[in-house]
Amino acid sequence: MIYNLEITLEEMQQQALLKGLKEGELKGKLEGELEGKREVARNLLLLNVDIETIIKATWLAPEEINALKKQLEQ
Repeated sequence: MIYNLEITLEEMQQQALLKGLKEGELKGKLEGELEGKREVARNLLLLNVDIETIIKATWLAPEEINALKKQLEQ
């Protein structure tokens, strides 16, 4: 009986670890995608593309694009 509890506990720990790894992988992927969209927006701003077009191309919020624009102006 103790052996079965040890196996169950070990399985639960492994499942928790795998879940954490998957969540971390997903978070990293989403952060990478967002950074890619920001880079595209910066490049479009440098090409003087209007903000409405950048919003349509990247799906970024107008506030975020304006913040990127201010960074580029500094």
